[in-house]
Amino acid sequence: MSTEDLNQEQSDDLQMPTELDLLKQRATLMGIAFSNNIGEETLRQRIADKQAELDAAASGAENTGEEGDTVQQEQGEVNALEAGASLKEEVTTERPLTLREKIRLEQMRLVRVRITCLDPKKKDLPGEILTVANEYLGTVRKFIPFGEVTDDGYHIPYCLYKMLDARKFLNIRTFKDRRTGTVRVESGYVKEFALDVLDPLTPAELAKLATAQKAAGSVE
Repeated sequence: MSTEDLNQEQSDDLQMPTELDLLKQRATLMGIAFSNNIGEETLRQRIADKQAELDAAASGAENTGEEGDTVQQEQGEVNALEAGASLKEEVTTERPLTLREKIRLEQMRLVRVRITCLDPKKKDLPGEILTVANEYLGTVRKFIPFGEVTDDGYHIPYCLYKMLDARKFLNIRTFKDRRTGTVRVESGYVKEFALDVLDPLTPAELAKLATAQKAAGSVE
């Protein structure tokens, strides 16, 4: 056999598929039914219709997924708002005060007073350390000044104010009886402190006091 005959035989064995053959292969892969004698244009149209159907289905699934994400996001935002509102309601709802808290609020409120010590034995003292202690307040201890330093008012806890107001001392005095001419001695318990309760400071006065205290280095 000559070389030309061999080449011709190989060429016949390697014959390329036609356009219709390729369309049939694609239709088979896409699950499209067709007859053996179907025309090329008819099969091409069926393939195009099937592809359009598949593209539409894929697009619909994607949109559904996006809508689902949007719904979940909106639901999450609603839940977050509801949770925030619930938390705010819990924070703003005041619980009833316990007996200890009520007593402490009442007894630890500040009273602005002017204090004068009436006990002559303490006339040279600048002040005194007072202490109140019980199961509700614990221990309250504070230095209380007397005299001129309190002329503009001095703030003390109400529990210490009550202690000062209740304090008494034994006052002993002597005098000469006009009828007999003898010296007589009288004694009795009298109030130890004269307390003048002053009006609370106004916001402007509080600001002025804070400035003065900072300048004096009494507060940070």
